[in-house]
Amino acid sequence: MKTNSSTRQKSILSFLIPLNYLCAAFIVYLVYATGGTPSIYANLILIPVVLTALFTPVWHSVLFAVLSGFAMGPLISILTQDSSKNITWIIRVLVYAIVSVVISYISTRSRERQKHFEFMATHDPLTTLPNYNSIADSRIPSSGALSILMMAFNEDGDIQGLFGSDFYQSIVKNISTKLSELLSSYPNATLYKGTDLNYTIIVHHYSSEESLENILAALNNINDVTITVDKIPVYVSYRIGFTVIRPGASIPEGIRQANIALRYSFLEDQRISRYTEAMRDYYKGTVNIASEFDTAIENGMVKASYQTIHDAVTRKPAGVEILAKWMREDGSRMTAEEFVPILQKTSCLQQLTIFMTQEAIKHAHIPKHKGERFSINFSASELTEKSVMEFVRAIESSDINPDLVMIEIAGAFQEDEYLVRDHLLFLKKHGIRVAMDFFSAAKSPFMLLSDVPLDVIKINREITAAYNQPKGASLIQSIVSFAKANQIKTVAEGVENDFQATYCANAGVDYLQGYFFSVPQLMTVQENEASSSSDESQAGVEYPDISIVPKE
Repeated sequence: MKTNSSTRQKSILSFLIPLNYLCAAFIVYLVYATGGTPSIYANLILIPVVLTALFTPVWHSVLFAVLSGFAMGPLISILTQDSSKNITWIIRVLVYAIVSVVISYISTRSRERQKHFEFMATHDPLTTLPNYNSIADSRIPSSGALSILMMAFNEDGDIQGLFGSDFYQSIVKNISTKLSELLSSYPNATLYKGTDLNYTIIVHHYSSEESLENILAALNNINDVTITVDKIPVYVSYRIGFTVIRPGASIPEGIRQANIALRYSFLEDQRISRYTEAMRDYYKGTVNIASEFDTAIENGMVKASYQTIHDAVTRKPAGVEILAKWMREDGSRMTAEEFVPILQKTSCLQQLTIFMTQEAIKHAHIPKHKGERFSINFSASELTEKSVMEFVRAIESSDINPDLVMIEIAGAFQEDEYLVRDHLLFLKKHGIRVAMDFFSAAKSPFMLLSDVPLDVIKINREITAAYNQPKGASLIQSIVSFAKANQIKTVAEGVENDFQATYCANAGVDYLQGYFFSVPQLMTVQENEASSSSDESQAGVEYPDISIVPKE
């Protein structure tokens, strides 16, 4: 890749060399016209000699200096018909040559340092790959398109924290080498290195985008694989966001679009995402959700709503689930399923947790709900020693019988599975029941099912919706069979019609929940007033959805 400085240097040389020769010829004529070398104008020849030494290679500057010295000696003598055999011109040639060599040497060293600094500014020092500063040199083919792929390898912070900086740098070198090798078969693709394990790939399409599909297929060889570095196996995977821009678009706009697509890949847990205008609006909405949530909590726009849970056989109400709803300023309503995944990536989730904990305690103290068992959902990623201890402290200080309390685990665990087990056993030790949202807590759930005495398994709505398909029906039957064999109750979520309700009841599901039975209703002012004695907040719960589960 040519740098801007080398391009500028070539453009300067294209007119500087001819200009110097013309300048030297003019000075020779001026010296001849003013009486020969004794003329003061003879010293002007040093100007083109110095300029040539500054911008041309040493051999060329020395040659120019020798020619200039010869012109100021024998050539002038011939033109002025000076018959004296003066050899002082030889000394002049030596002086010009020495001046030329010294200046050319200094200039060359200066150019080399400049090139080095420019290389350091435009390349990654660890891998020598071009960095993001070099992307500005990319050009969109006039008759084609340009693809910009933003690639980010996940878990890089964990790798560095666990193994240290030196080992992490070895991983970066290893992955960079593998990516370079994979892309070596595609001359229209250029790999750029960002920070940590982030990369950008620029692909020039001169006729079609077919090569992009081949490149994505090739990159799959380094996704969800284990690489060995210093005899240590390390699992790596990546997310990619990309966009395709055409003539008339700008490189910075393309980079912005690719970054939005990359963020979308992480938000939606997709391996590859291509930028769309809808994605831009979605990304803008996620930013707004995170930035507006503090104000929404303060202004009472986040509220608690209730949905009944029914006995599968009698279909009578057996409890309620408390859900978070966000009443937007434009009149729209957002459910917890829409905004909680976004809050999980910010520090706002704890605010929602505290609020919903307060609402759950209020509900438990309403006279007509006294004695009902209720559960508070924990995000599995937030299930830590601190969170469970604070939750136990909150329950104990609220004068609620721990036997009435159950937590529901949803999401993917981040801690070691044995630590998760210890946290759950700690809750069980304090009399708090444990439920699991089947397949939502999908990281090593069977270890927990075997090691922790669960009380409830919740069958999520995706499984319930597939009841009329062979695989879906088989999965429901398997969950129920496993639960009954281990004395675990089951709750089917997302029941929306009588066929689903009947099938789940016949399959042995214990409780049903969904729009077929009730639509979530906001907590009334009277209920808030009835539970005013329980307004003191209890912190520590790490997931916002609070549910009241059936009384056995």
